[in-house]
Amino acid sequence: MTMSREPVSATGSERSTRERWLAAVCYLGPLVFWPMLGERHRSAWLAQHVREGFALFAAEVAAWLALILVDTTLGRIPVLGFLVSLLLHLAVGLTALVLSITGFFRALAGETWHVPGLEELASRIPVEATENESKP
Repeated sequence: MTMSREPVSATGSERSTRERWLAAVCYLGPLVFWPMLGERHRSAWLAQHVREGFALFAAEVAAWLALILVDTTLGRIPVLGFLVSLLLHLAVGLTALVLSITGFFRALAGETWHVPGLEELASRIPVEATENESKP
């Protein structure tokens, strides 16, 4: 009795290779603008990954700006400031890396994925599908 792993999306195996790669690119920071602005035809599945990738990128930028503020204030304290800054940089960097890698590979597998904690922000990003899911 063999068990096969089914993708989260029922149509995951039907996605084109190009669409999967475009969805995966959405999780590589500023490269999210390529599928967001450069693609004329975008399925609802790809639009969802564009929204999730952009929300992740916006959260990363906000976190790095907050870290700059922490560095210029608490970072001036000789030992404690350095340790706090180092720990915050590691936490933000590793979190961003893990979420980006997870989104990248989930999209490449044709699965639908929501970035934990950013679902509401992603739903507010105005990226719409420009083509129907069903193709003749």
